[in-house]
Amino acid sequence: MISAYLANLALTFQSLFSILLGILGIGFLIGFHELGHFLFAKLFKVRVPSFSLGFGPRLFTKKIGETDFCLSAIPFGGYVELAGAAEVGQGEQKDAFATDEGSFAVKPFYQKLCVMLGGILFNFIFAYFTMILLFMTGIPKTPHISQPVISAIHQKSAAEHGGLHIGDRIVSINEQPIERNIQEIQKIIQPLALKKTTIVIDRDGEQFTKTVIIGKNETEVEPIGVLGVEFDYLPTPAHSFKDAFILGVNICNKWIKDTANGFLQLRRNIGQVGGPVMIIAMTTKSSTQGWQLYLLLLALISINLAVLNLIPLPILDGGQILFYSIEALIGRPIPHKIREYIHIATAIMFIILFIYLTINDISRLASTYIDSILKLLHVR
Repeated sequence: MISAYLANLALTFQSLFSILLGILGIGFLIGFHELGHFLFAKLFKVRVPSFSLGFGPRLFTKKIGETDFCLSAIPFGGYVELAGAAEVGQGEQKDAFATDEGSFAVKPFYQKLCVMLGGILFNFIFAYFTMILLFMTGIPKTPHISQPVISAIHQKSAAEHGGLHIGDRIVSINEQPIERNIQEIQKIIQPLALKKTTIVIDRDGEQFTKTVIIGKNETEVEPIGVLGVEFDYLPTPAHSFKDAFILGVNICNKWIKDTANGFLQLRRNIGQVGGPVMIIAMTTKSSTQGWQLYLLLLALISINLAVLNLIPLPILDGGQILFYSIEALIGRPIPHKIREYIHIATAIMFIILFIYLTINDISRLASTYIDSILKLLHVR
């Protein structure tokens, strides 16, 4: 009885610690982003009245030099208050309209651009550095990085007749290269029912070309192609610095491209987008699977944060860059009231999106837990 109680207590503490690690991870990425703005502001001698992790009421404040470093109540965000840069919701804004030599407003355009891009740059730096480090140390199996290999072959299946073996990695199907996505393989195979297909495999470092007649499964609509295999992922071994550098840069470049495409198609895929609750849940889960997967997910989130901030909306860095670019072109500042109204309208839109994504996250997480409970009770 006591041992069961202690086991449950230990599990509770472990869960709480994982949640704390998830929140700390997100907080670190936000803080590192804001640090980029802060350091570039200091580089160009811009006065910084406050640096806050989070928004809303201040929970803790420590003044260092001219800057109040704050921890605020709402953890999803942060800001660096710049003297001479009036932005809604960022600090007390006592120096928002300053025009002295330490004011952001009097700095040349290229310096303003560097300060605004500083946070985005720091998020990219974190992702590249982290992935190079992980490729040097080795990475446990994960769909984000690892190569999918055949882990089982069904009897009398297309794969068995075609000479595929357990441990084979599919390199290409009908000259379409396969990277790290099992769903990509399934998507290519499904329209190929009963068709002769060329599959290039990697077996122990040597490539072979196999001709396979794809099997079929009958559905209510039409037959779909099946290969008759199951997949698993291989852990990624440790690499030399040179190889790790190349692999880390390449995977980050791919993630940046995929993330940008995802944001471009956001309107069509809004229901599949993870919100703040899902991000914390994923980070929390990864923290229980080892430090490598925890850092890997933080690198992914860091890239998402960087690309998100490039979107030209006033509440984001990209919007501020757009404003300052317009001002540089027209040779005068945009009226503060106009900027303020646009900022408030954008903030309201983001709050609505935030609420919508949070409801979606809770619904999906609840559905997952309910399904798990039903399976445990053998109801399904």
